[in-house]
Parts: sequence; C-alpha cells; structure tokens
Amino acid sequence: MKSSTPVEMVEEAPRPDLAVPDLPEEEQPGKVEVAPLGQDPAVIRRFLWKCDIRLIPCLGIMYLLNSLDRANLGNAKTDGLEADIGLVGNQYNQVLTYYYIPYVLCGPFFALITRLITAKYSLTGMMVFFGSFSIATAFAKNFSQLLTFRLFIGIFESGFLASVVIYMSGFWTRADIASRIGLFFASNVIASAFGGLLAYGTFQITDRHLRGWSYLFIIEGSLTVFFAIIMGLYIPQRLTSARFLTAEEKAAGVARQLADSVDEVDSKFSWNEAIIELRTWHTWIRILIVFSISVPLASNNNFLAPMVARLGYGTAKTNLYTVAPALTAAVFLVAFCFSSDRVRERGLHLCAALMVTTIGYIVLITINVDNLAVSYFALFLTTVGAYPVSPLFSSWCVSNLPNMNSRAFTIGFLIPVGNLSGFLVSNIFINSEAPRYMTALCVNLGFAILAIILCFSYGMWMRWENRRRDRLHGRITALDNHGHGQEYVTDGVLTSKDPRFRFMP
Repeated sequence: MKSSTPVEMVEEAPRPDLAVPDLPEEEQPGKVEVAPLGQDPAVIRRFLWKCDIRLIPCLGIMYLLNSLDRANLGNAKTDGLEADIGLVGNQYNQVLTYYYIPYVLCGPFFALITRLITAKYSLTGMMVFFGSFSIATAFAKNFSQLLTFRLFIGIFESGFLASVVIYMSGFWTRADIASRIGLFFASNVIASAFGGLLAYGTFQITDRHLRGWSYLFIIEGSLTVFFAIIMGLYIPQRLTSARFLTAEEKAAGVARQLADSVDEVDSKFSWNEAIIELRTWHTWIRILIVFSISVPLASNNNFLAPMVARLGYGTAKTNLYTVAPALTAAVFLVAFCFSSDRVRERGLHLCAALMVTTIGYIVLITINVDNLAVSYFALFLTTVGAYPVSPLFSSWCVSNLPNMNSRAFTIGFLIPVGNLSGFLVSNIFINSEAPRYMTALCVNLGFAILAIILCFSYGMWMRWENRRRDRLHGRITALDNHGHGQEYVTDGVLTSKDPRFRFMP
C-alpha cells in the first residue's frame, strides 16, 4: 500500500540489528526510514533461480524472434531483394526510414497497454501480428508492398522491448536486473548470428517460384507466430500469479520489490504517476544518452552484413561471417551486465563498452579498406561495444525509477526515442560510398564519443547527489542480493526527487 502521508524524515531510535559495524558512530544511519527484509536467504535463492530458469529462456526466445523479424531485411538485401522487386535509388533506405515512424510513435502506447493488460497478453499479441506481416513480406512484389508490410511490422514491434523490460522489473530488483536484461538481450545478439546462419541456409534454396530471401521471411515469421501461442500459454501475468512459485517465494519476491525496486507491487494505473518523472530534468539527459548510444547499435543491427560485404566476400560468406562478431558480442554483453550488477554500477560500464566501439570506428576510419584482417577485427570491436549499451541503459533507467507507472511510461517513451536513431542510420550508409561508408563511420564515432561524455557526467552527478542526500538525511547502505546488510524501502517513494531515494550511478 502507498503511504497516504507526506514524505518526511523521522529520527529513528538505534537498532542493534540494523547497525553497520564498519562505520564510525557519526556515520551511522540517522534520519532515514529503514526496514529489514526479514526473509530467509535460501528462499530468496530459490525465488531467483526459479524466475531465472522459467522466464529468461522464454523471454529470450521471444526477443530472438523479434530481432530476426526486425533485422532480416538486411540479410535479404544481400540475396538480391532490391533487384527482385525493382527497388531503385535509395528506396531500400526509405523502407528502413519509414519503418521507424510507427516504431517510434506507437512505442509509448503499447507500453501503457502492457501496464494495463500485462505483458502476458500484450507481448504474445504483438508477436502474432508482426510475425504474420513478416510472412507477408515474402510475397512483396514492389516497393509499395514492401513498405506497407514493414510499416505494420514497425507498429507491432514498437512496444516489444519496453514491455519486456517493464515485465522483468516486476520480478527482479534493481540490484540484479542488469544481468537478467543482459541474458535476455543476448538473444538479440544471437539473433544476428542465427539470422546469418539461417540466411546462409535459405539462400541455398533454388526455386523458380520464390527466392531464398522469400523463404527467409516465411520461416522466421512462422516461427514467431508459433512460439507466440506457446508463450502465451506459459508465462505468468505477474509475480503474484506465477504458478511455479510457492506462497513463501512470492512473499520473498514482493518483499524484495518493496525494499529495493518499486513503491508498490501490483499497483493500479495512474496517469499522474506515469508522467511524474517526465517533469524532471533527468528526462532530457536520458533522451540524449539513449539516442547517442542507439546510433552504433542501430548501425550494427541493420548494416552489419553490408559492412562485412565490404571485405569482398560473396553473399553466402558475407552472411556467414556475421556470425562470429555477433556471438562474441553476446559473451561480452552478458559479462558487462553481470559485472554491472555485482558492483551496483551502470554509467562507467556504459562508458567502457562505448570505448570499445569508439576504438573500432577509429580503426575502420584510418585503415585501408583492402586490409581485410584488420577491418574484420575492427567490426568485432564495433559490435562488441555496441550491444551491451542497450541492456545497461535500460537497467540504469529501471534502477532509478521506483514508481511502476512512471517506469512503464518512461521506458516506453525512451526506447522509441532511442529508435529515432534509425532515421539517421538508415540514411548515412550511402550506396555511392560503398564499401568504405566513410560518412557512416564518422557519424557513429561522433555519437559514441558524445555518449561517453554524457554517461560519465550523469553517473558522476548521481554519486555527488547521493553523498549530498547522505549528509542531509542520513546514510543508507543498499541491500545485497541475499538480503543482508542495511536496507531502505522504496514503498511509497514515487519519484527520484524524494530525499529517501538513492540513485544507482
């Protein structure tokens, strides 16, 4: 239940069980609301294990299929899609550009739908529709038909990622959500590898009625619809209705949420709470960060295959050679996210990943395009550095949004804003500049550097603000993943402006 009284700090009598023995007496918690978790660590471990083993694979498969349906146009391009349906000039780039219009505009709407009807229904519904339109793309005969099908795919894919992040934040707290989003998001990277392998296989099909790229859309779209139905029957609506959890494990999960994640579990939707975070300056810095980090990521999603093609290989080898960078990136993505959770830090991890991307683009800009080995290694760097940024940023936002309604609207708003980068990316890979794509390389380098500056500055401000609040309102030691140590509750904390709140930098 939300507190009905105004937020005010009340001096608490010292409690031996809450003392932090390593701190000098003058640094012990003072004016701060505290509450021990009061749960058996063994129960918490069982809760986390069950959620991990039951939900992460399901969500990962769903996102893998979403990623395949979103990025398969790039694979199809390498198999003669443009020539087969008569695309001329920059019409392929136009298809990519127009796809992002409904993708951006509809994202917040679908995120709110998820908040109202739960992800169990919204995610599976979106999958059925964008999978069906992916199948339809196989039969596109001209530019207009291809564009129409991609627009509908953009509509129904728009709120998918935001809805998954919102759903996951209802099971895991900000202390452990980055690693889970990382595991889930690795399926997007694996999709790049699997998509390359699947494209390699389907492009070997010889049929006088349909080309290999048509079979690619049919196979991937059919898999999406099939798994949507299966997942709709399997995943729970929310933590409190998960049948694979015991009553004791559900209680532990709810306690963890209230202690270090949300203001209220299973709260009702409120427009006033949904937009409360948009009234702060944090929204603007988050917009700048998410757009900046999304440019290198969108470049890899849509143009990894064409960039590998600059190495001079044929269609089959080009798609096959996208596999290694993607799989390597998946490993580094998970490593970055687990490290982020372990040290409870987001901003510097983002900076580290972006530095890898920056080095990759500097190498691509400065070397001769005929230097195949170094070029391929540089593509590894750009891919490895680009993929961790999205899960790290998503978990960074979730970690600093205690209200579930505000979290849903803000995440649903920011992820589509990040996808605005698609408008830019789809127009900087200029055909006449192939295979070097110098404009695209320079733009990606510039945004990677800008993102490093923004993430570093924002993280440093959070550290400074936490220390300021500690001085004014008493020190808070955040709980660990096993419920040990000094804890504070987020129950009733609606916004990051609340002096009881501490940022995760």
